Amino acid sequence: MEDVLTNVPEKRTRPTFLTVLCILTFIGSGWGIISGFTSYASANLAAGISQTAIEDAQRELENEEISNAGTKVANEIFAGMSSVLNPENIRKNAMFSIVSCVLTLLGAVLMFRLSKTGFWLYILGTLVGIAAPFIVYGGTNILTIISSSAIAFIGILFVVLYGLNFKHLR
Repeated sequence: MEDVLTNVPEKRTRPTFLTVLCILTFIGSGWGIISGFTSYASANLAAGISQTAIEDAQRELENEEISNAGTKVANEIFAGMSSVLNPENIRKNAMFSIVSCVLTLLGAVLMFRLSKTGFWLYILGTLVGIAAPFIVYGGTNILTIISSSAIAFIGILFVVLYGLNFKHLR
């Protein structure tokens, strides 16, 4: 009789902190997937609005009587943004975003089920998200640096927080 009771597999419980992280990832990744599809579908409109806004800002700078180093830097930033914010690049970035968010979502689902594979999928999704702006926009663009830094900050924060729960995964 004792053998029957001792052979029962141990049921692991998911820590509350891991549950909260997974739920936050479900929300964030789900939003990222929806946002990626929306960006892909409206790439032409977004590129047109961006170009108009950049041109307006450049005209405002030209109307200023003061010409200084800040104005020159701003013009360089506008020129760089203008060259990369085209429909093709917006669509490429949207596709990378969708792939990244699907990977992080799958990783969170697996970690919610206490699987270690989910942790590695989450890291892969985070790395895709960090690398995507460099692949799409190039490494010397200010847009690349800003977007990749934001993705890296949030992604690495969550990887560390998930890593604190790694011992609970099987």
